Amino acid sequence: MNYAVVIVNWNGAVDTIACIDSIIIGKNSGRVIVIDNGSLDESLSRIGDALRAHGLTPRLLDADELPGPTESARALLLAAGENLGFAIGCNRGLRVAAALECEVVLFLNNDTVVDADALDRIVQRLLADSAYFACLPMLTEQDGDRIWNCGGRISRLGLRRYYLAGRLRIEGERRGEIRCSFFTGCCFAVRTVDFLARDGFSERFFFGEEDFELALWMKERALVAVCLTSAVVRHKVSVAFNFAAGKFPSSDASRAKVFVYYLNRFIHMRLRLGTFRWWLWVIAYLPYVMWLLWRNEILSITALPRFARQLLFRARVMDGVARVDFEAVMGGNYDY
Repeated sequence: MNYAVVIVNWNGAVDTIACIDSIIIGKNSGRVIVIDNGSLDESLSRIGDALRAHGLTPRLLDADELPGPTESARALLLAAGENLGFAIGCNRGLRVAAALECEVVLFLNNDTVVDADALDRIVQRLLADSAYFACLPMLTEQDGDRIWNCGGRISRLGLRRYYLAGRLRIEGERRGEIRCSFFTGCCFAVRTVDFLARDGFSERFFFGEEDFELALWMKERALVAVCLTSAVVRHKVSVAFNFAAGKFPSSDASRAKVFVYYLNRFIHMRLRLGTFRWWLWVIAYLPYVMWLLWRNEILSITALPRFARQLLFRARVMDGVARVDFEAVMGGNYDY
């Protein structure tokens, strides 16, 4: 099989090395492409040392450099030089995979550990059936035996139902395969030519929303995915977001994280639905969001109105959440 595994790293050398170790030890055959988003923890040299410990000599690429199709290195490390965010970083990896003429590209969070040959198996399943746009493994919690994500169903208005979330791993394995219209961007495989045709992930959002946007795009085109529950990848849930959030001082980190999440969503749905239908969506959805924030004690009842006003104000005038916007929110510079 000719496929590439794209991993985005930002100051997460320990997690990324553990992820790569599991890929190689499990005898997965994919080429490893690490996009380093300007890390300050010597990630590239540490990851390179870890690869050499497995007998692999990585090829180091500059920010915009692409390898030739005859490149023989099993592992390639691209130094982006700055924090591009997840979506743009993945798209850089996609272009490298295309230059290598890989038939399939597999996106994998760096805070995951692959069980055995799970990646080879989902790639094989994807290539066996052209009816599926993507194939994903069953994702379980890192330190438990519970299912975190094995796909779900999404409506055109963004309502989601997750399959078997929180259930025991054995229940998922008994299912064998699950057809789904929604899946997390944590780990999935897609044909390189298909993903290139839609220009990869949306780059409107610096952190988050890329998998949700992809799911709705697929829904509009009647494209589906399949979860192969016999292939398991374990995930350290929310490590990447918590790490990013923790780099910025904020009087209320949990509130800032929630604001970014919903700002992404409200902007995305406005652009997708158009102004009139978006307002109908807001009328139906915003009360539910406010109830969730109050119930989970993220916001007090008196703080909800200001949060809602700021959310709607910014969602009406912004067409994306760039790095500067993300850093402003996480740094506590938005008045909500």
